[in-house]
Amino acid sequence: MRFSLPLSFLLLLQLALAAPTPPVQPASGPGGSDYLYARVGQHATGEGAEDVTVFWPEQPAPTGPLPIVVFTHGWGAVKPEHYQAWIHHLVRKGAIVLYPRYQASLRAKPETFTPGAVAGVRHGLDWLAQHKEYPQPDPARLATVGHSAGGLLAANLAVALPAAGLPAPKAVMSVEPGITQGKKGTLIPLADLTKLAPSTLLLVISGEDDHLVGDHDARRIFQESTSVPAANKDWLELPSDDHGAPALEATHRAPAAPLPGYEPPQRREPKGFLRKRLAQKARERMTERGFDPEAASKEPAVTNALDYYGTWKLFDSLCAAAYESKYRDVALGGGPAQLDMGKWSDGTPVQPLRRRSVSP
Repeated sequence: MRFSLPLSFLLLLQLALAAPTPPVQPASGPGGSDYLYARVGQHATGEGAEDVTVFWPEQPAPTGPLPIVVFTHGWGAVKPEHYQAWIHHLVRKGAIVLYPRYQASLRAKPETFTPGAVAGVRHGLDWLAQHKEYPQPDPARLATVGHSAGGLLAANLAVALPAAGLPAPKAVMSVEPGITQGKKGTLIPLADLTKLAPSTLLLVISGEDDHLVGDHDARRIFQESTSVPAANKDWLELPSDDHGAPALEATHRAPAAPLPGYEPPQRREPKGFLRKRLAQKARERMTERGFDPEAASKEPAVTNALDYYGTWKLFDSLCAAAYESKYRDVALGGGPAQLDMGKWSDGTPVQPLRRRSVSP
């Protein structure tokens, strides 16, 4: 005997069997899509390691000075496309973003990274000062945020910028920072973080499944920033969660945030014996020091709830807390508003952010 089920029942059955989907971007608030501006303008200035890309909001034209975000990229990610969705989010929320290159090439010595980033920030601010037709920065509202090697630089710049006569950051967020120590000693030097201003608001973020740099340097930054009181800083861990599909994977590349449809260019092998030899030597030096600059590129780069409810939410709220005393409970303190990561489509809460501490 043969019988058929109503189409509506089959559709309901299909929906019931489908895996839950991750949270979408919230409509408002920190990390949300309530944007003030419709477009993003950009301009690159400077040369080599001192190059910087300046981003500003358009439509409508800003009517006053805007806060500044210095965004420092991961090792080798010298093009903003790796983080373009996050950069556009920051700009359309109402900030000027400076994206210093700081690396002329992968052969650049790590001890030159922080000076290169300082020079890039200076070039960006000077360019804006010379072009009054574009939105102008508010030096009293400057924040740094960075990922991987840039996570270390975000912390370093909090010391290096004021030492160079540039504005001191009010907020600092170091995301999956690494690495300071390789197999043969210091790789990327970490600044003397006791020099941080006590009023600085500091967030350090590690990833549950970041097997490239781990949490060693996140711990260092949190522990060594002794001048910043406990109430002004937190160390949080991004969670992985495979309750639904696609799963949320807090790997080293989770903070990368490309725009929809972005396809990273295929890595080209250098031509000529000398260039090939130099590239091989650079890879060998990194491997000897315990760092594989290509490992993270093997992980997929997606923009998802780990961005909206993790890095984007936290940095938005950290800046708001530093500049306007708003959303402090979202930025700091370990409460529900800070740790919440949204809900899967079936109503199940995503695994919350975890507040880490340094064991005595």
